[in-house]
Amino acid sequence: MSRWTKVRRDVVLAAGRMTMMVAAIAAGVTGVGAVLAADGILSREISRNYLSTTPASATLELDRVDDALLEQVRRRPGVLDAEARASISVRMRIGPDRFRPLLLFVVPDFDAMRMATFTRESGAWPPPQGTMLIERAAREMVPRGPVQVVVPGRAARTLTVSGTVHDPALAPAWQERAGYGYITRQTYAWLSGSAVLDQLKIRTATPAVTAREVASWLAAQGRQVHEVQVPPTGRHPHQTQMESVMLMLLIFAGLGLVLAAVLVATVIGGLLAQQVRQIGVMKAIGARTRQVAGMYAAQVLLLGVAATVAAVPLSAWAGRAYAGVVAELLNLDLASAAIPLRVPLIQIAAGVLVPLLVAAVPIRRAARITVREAIGDYGVRQETVSARLKGLNRTLLMALRNAFRRPGRLVLTLGLLAAGGALFLTGLNVAAGWQRNIDEGLAARHYDLDVRLVTADPALAERLRRVPGVRRIEEWGYAPTSASDVVTTYPDGGHGSFALRGVPEATTMVDFAVESGRWLRPGDTDAVVINSLARNPLPDTEVGDALTLKVDGRATTWRVVGTVREVGSPAAAYVTRSAFEQRVGPARDLRIATNDAPAVQRALADSPVEAATVSTAELRAAVDGHIYVLITALIALAVLMALVGLLGLAAATGTGVVERTREFAVMRAIGATPRTVINVVLGETVFIGLLSWVLSALLAVPLSLAVGRVLGDLAFRTPLPLTISPLALGLWALAAVAGSALAGTAPATRAARLTVREALAYV
Repeated sequence: MSRWTKVRRDVVLAAGRMTMMVAAIAAGVTGVGAVLAADGILSREISRNYLSTTPASATLELDRVDDALLEQVRRRPGVLDAEARASISVRMRIGPDRFRPLLLFVVPDFDAMRMATFTRESGAWPPPQGTMLIERAAREMVPRGPVQVVVPGRAARTLTVSGTVHDPALAPAWQERAGYGYITRQTYAWLSGSAVLDQLKIRTATPAVTAREVASWLAAQGRQVHEVQVPPTGRHPHQTQMESVMLMLLIFAGLGLVLAAVLVATVIGGLLAQQVRQIGVMKAIGARTRQVAGMYAAQVLLLGVAATVAAVPLSAWAGRAYAGVVAELLNLDLASAAIPLRVPLIQIAAGVLVPLLVAAVPIRRAARITVREAIGDYGVRQETVSARLKGLNRTLLMALRNAFRRPGRLVLTLGLLAAGGALFLTGLNVAAGWQRNIDEGLAARHYDLDVRLVTADPALAERLRRVPGVRRIEEWGYAPTSASDVVTTYPDGGHGSFALRGVPEATTMVDFAVESGRWLRPGDTDAVVINSLARNPLPDTEVGDALTLKVDGRATTWRVVGTVREVGSPAAAYVTRSAFEQRVGPARDLRIATNDAPAVQRALADSPVEAATVSTAELRAAVDGHIYVLITALIALAVLMALVGLLGLAAATGTGVVERTREFAVMRAIGATPRTVINVVLGETVFIGLLSWVLSALLAVPLSLAVGRVLGDLAFRTPLPLTISPLALGLWALAAVAGSALAGTAPATRAARLTVREALAYV
């Protein structure tokens, strides 16, 4: 029982350092638990939300779908159900001279939906003619009151918002910078002049196979099949993004737990160094190595248990809160905030075992010391490399020598603080790299508006050239395309889309960075250049390969001559406009560079053929909206890691001060003032803080490269550029100096208050 009494006594006497260790372990376990809890909740709820809509397995875009065709399709082998729908893309006025895309989904019977469903939240059901229900996440995208919409080829109409619905199968409207509306077939006819439904939605157990078979059968029946869309089965448009984000956050949180464990090893190592003679005495009176090791291991075990007890409820709260924020951003309803049982079990194992495993090394080394070695131990080293330092202020010289007295502890402390700082710098570097990537990507676009037309209209381009403020207009080719019989496009028409674009030979509108091969040249008749996101539908395509792209059911073959880095656009393949017009059709896309975008918008308001307008400003907002949650969480975890590092410095400094208690007594006895003692201790900690800043900056470079590669591939299929943030370096320099000074303040003050008698009586 005496050794357990000693354990309790050690904990009480080193209460400050023990509290730091508990706080550090709790921070690490909380980070891991919060990420795991949020991931467990979101993974379950995103699937539940998406599947609750009974999403269509495939959507076939045809010339028309009537009741007779529906009945025939429902009887086809492998088809479980079929419904007819339609959608129309219009422009809605959001200001005197501003417009925004509005995607309207046409539902023939709101009460008989069996797939691609949504739920009513407010308003009339179904919406009366001339009104629309909007998706609840689109409320900030759609203006209040009557909404004026411009339909291609028709006069402007005014729709009234009659209520809201929840459609979790769609990406949030605020991220896409567009509105989502739901209208009846009667309203559709009133808007467009036609009530023809042109989308065939089917449910099947084998989506791609059955969709191809149905498409072939329809073609044999004389029906024109424009596109076959088969989105990933059972997966929300942003599910892959969310999973990748959570994996990255978990890696950062795991590194935080490792840092906390290293802190424990550092402090326990210092405590053991302080108690070498006590260990020698215990061994001299019969204690075995296993008993000594078990005694100190029990201390670490108690610390881990205490930290885990504090971390589990805190991480549960943080995980639920973060899941709630992400759910709101992804437009999900959380039916349950229950955390999977595996999460607290992993936390318990991590909080108890990881610190114990890391601390096992110094515990084993100390427990195996012999009685002779223990009695002969004289404490801290007297001769170190710092002894060669000459010509420095005496107080500063003592501070530097103290820092190097325990090289092993210095390495651990520096490693701990540098790792925390490196993670902090990495978080801010990645955020800066993201912004730089967007800035460079948008700088490669030398236009302000992208106007997509339903049909080619050269007269429109000529009219727009006369609009004041318009500097240049280029006519581009545009056509949805696919590399196979099916595309992975979602119902919103954006996620998973792939387009073939015809570029004017002398274009000045884009200046993409070429990653491999070359850009298009005048006279190219079969050359194609693909952008970064084209690696999704074309994962194995290389420069020199032949590439077959289908446009409106017709196959066109091209030769890949290059790849370019493009930010902010879906997958695209670029060919010369002359080749596009020869093999696909006339140009029907306008790129406009203007000093007065509202004036162009006013001119477009009267156009009978304009279909959609995207401004570079809206594009930037859409790109930023997809990832800022990750950047924010990454920076928050980075700050947490930096705090763990500063706790490690405080704990190591406290241990060093205790070890040098008698030395401080001698200093006081020969005339040193309390201020001198404080300056020596603070000089040591500030020096370590500055040294860690240098190491952090160096370590952050490969870390920023690695994280930027993962994040860039996730968002753009191209790595983020390595960006060293001056702001991050400045903040961490300030944090390292101020934090290290703060970490040394308490032990320095304690050392300065010791009287000579108290210090000499220290055992």
